[in-house]
Amino acid sequence: MRRNLTKMVGTLLFAGLVMPAGMLLANTTTQPPEVTSSSANWYDVEQASNMLHRMQTLTLKTRKEVARIQVQDWELDWRDQADKLTRAKADINKIGDDLAQLDQMKNRLEPWQQSLVEKVTPQIHEMVYEMDSALKTLNAHQNRDQLMLSEYPQNINIIYKNANQMAGTIGTVTQYAHAEQKMAALRHMTTSKESS
Repeated sequence: MRRNLTKMVGTLLFAGLVMPAGMLLANTTTQPPEVTSSSANWYDVEQASNMLHRMQTLTLKTRKEVARIQVQDWELDWRDQADKLTRAKADINKIGDDLAQLDQMKNRLEPWQQSLVEKVTPQIHEMVYEMDSALKTLNAHQNRDQLMLSEYPQNINIIYKNANQMAGTIGTVTQYAHAEQKMAALRHMTTSKESS
């Protein structure tokens, strides 16, 4: 009997020590940003969703163009590389234009859209910088051997990496937000049915 009492006291002490720590940790974990906001403007939210989708499509195109240069850099003539980079730069410029519009609309967007704009802004800035650097290097060194010894391959890799990350980030965050919105609608429907 004494053994059972000791076991029970030990269990209660353990639970008494662990539960407050668990509650403390539960309060400090960061919660994802709110999905919807009462201050968001419906028209701007829809327009932002379309722009984000277009940005994702353009980053995928940029990634594809740059990937061709990465794989075939020894085989492609510098003019072919310049052509691919020029097309990718045009897409990056369109992404930058969309980003500037999104930044102006930021206070009228959903919190997840605001957060997404903040996340992708540094990636776009880095892609613009690396693209300008790659094009300058390509124009200065039209010889394949000189190009490979310059920062050009690194510029191409950074553009590819940022385009890949940006497309993934936009896709993941958008899917998460839509899933959260559907779950909130379902919760609202079930609580409405339960209360009636």
